[in-house]
Amino acid sequence: MENLGFLAAIGAALAWGSYIVPFKKSKASDLIQFQALMTVGVFLFSLVVTPILGYSINFNFYGLLSGIMWGLGNALSLIVISDLGMSRGLPAWVSLVILTSFLWGVLAFNELPAGILVGLIGIILIIFGVILVSSVGSSNSRHIKRGLIIAAVAGVIFGSQFVPLKLGQLSPQVFFFPMSLGIMMTGLAIALFLKVKLKNEAVLESLASGAIWNLGNLLAVIAISLIGLSKGFPITQSAVLIAVLWGLFYFKEITQPKKKLQVLMGAIILLLGVIILGIA
Repeated sequence: MENLGFLAAIGAALAWGSYIVPFKKSKASDLIQFQALMTVGVFLFSLVVTPILGYSINFNFYGLLSGIMWGLGNALSLIVISDLGMSRGLPAWVSLVILTSFLWGVLAFNELPAGILVGLIGIILIIFGVILVSSVGSSNSRHIKRGLIIAAVAGVIFGSQFVPLKLGQLSPQVFFFPMSLGIMMTGLAIALFLKVKLKNEAVLESLASGAIWNLGNLLAVIAISLIGLSKGFPITQSAVLIAVLWGLFYFKEITQPKKKLQVLMGAIILLLGVIILGIA
């Protein structure tokens, strides 16, 4: 079952690293509308997949809470991107996501009792690899201090989003649907608060992005259920590498040989960290 957990975590990384591709291909730029429509895509995916997998349609409090946490973290991440740009913002919050989820697993849920030191080495390598891989873009930061503070808050929220899963001792069958519902509720509430006026722009692409993201979410829930929060969630953050590879090979965003080498070095370090965490 542990091998299945690792495969699920890697599958989640592939989906989470690819979910933005449909929206990016559309060349649309309204991130606030994208977030609202994406959360609808998240829910629609769960509405289709839940009965197919024989999962439960329910309104479990822990699942809803996780969805609300993700929605808030995602809204904050948009502010971080605006303030710091992707090249500074992404490594800032993803590093905290990895560290926070690892600490929750080890300190609160007593995971890795015999392999904490080895696991910590793996976490450090993953964070270092993420920073190398995701800092290859250009950055025109405007509000650095505010951006860093919000990145820290977003990272802690994202890194804690599956704590309710562990607290409630829920199975993926019970947890998946209410989390998806909580995500959509939060996304639509934020859109209403911001008085977003929907345009006929990248609607299908945004819904597709939500569906792909929730496929990754389903796999992440399965991974955490099988191998724990301290291992499963940090491995899913390899999604950063997948996203950068899309930018490198498909969207041709990175052309300088030096930065390509940086991505390669970061990838090797990140994958080494994943392997070390896996044997902890």
